[in-house]
Amino acid sequence: MKLQIEDRISEIADKARIRYDEALDRARTNTKLAAGRVSKGKRPVRAISRFGVKLSGVSHRTANKIWKRQTKLVEDQFDAVAGHLKAAANATDLRNLLKAQIELIPNDTSRFRDEAVEVFDIVKGAGSEIRGIFKDTVDEFRNRKPAAKKAAPSKAPVVPASSTASDKPALVGEEVAA
Repeated sequence: MKLQIEDRISEIADKARIRYDEALDRARTNTKLAAGRVSKGKRPVRAISRFGVKLSGVSHRTANKIWKRQTKLVEDQFDAVAGHLKAAANATDLRNLLKAQIELIPNDTSRFRDEAVEVFDIVKGAGSEIRGIFKDTVDEFRNRKPAAKKAAPSKAPVVPASSTASDKPALVGEEVAA
């Protein structure tokens, strides 16, 4: 009888060990799955970071272009004032003075119009570039490959991903393999 009790206890202990091992295996499997899901959480952060860097680049390039255009506008205004002063200096009488000043108005207006068109084109180009960046980022969130990109000026160099690169956090502006 003692042998039967020992066999039964041994059988119960073996079943308990098997259940424990199965529970431990399930816990390990589920933990690995959870780790994979957490690791995939970096992807949206990287996408947002790249979006911010690209958006910042567009902003800086656009501000530089507008700044240059505004500088040219001021220079052109100096030229216009100088032109009006020269015309006034060359006038022989009041009628000639007024005629010379009126004749310069279309040229002045044309300068303002050209400047407005150029600034509008700069802003329009920036908006188009931002839409493209936004679309690529949305596509990345939807697990689609971004559209083929045009060559953008002054891009940061792409750092090739090594086999251990997925274990390291990405730096801002660093390309990351998906």
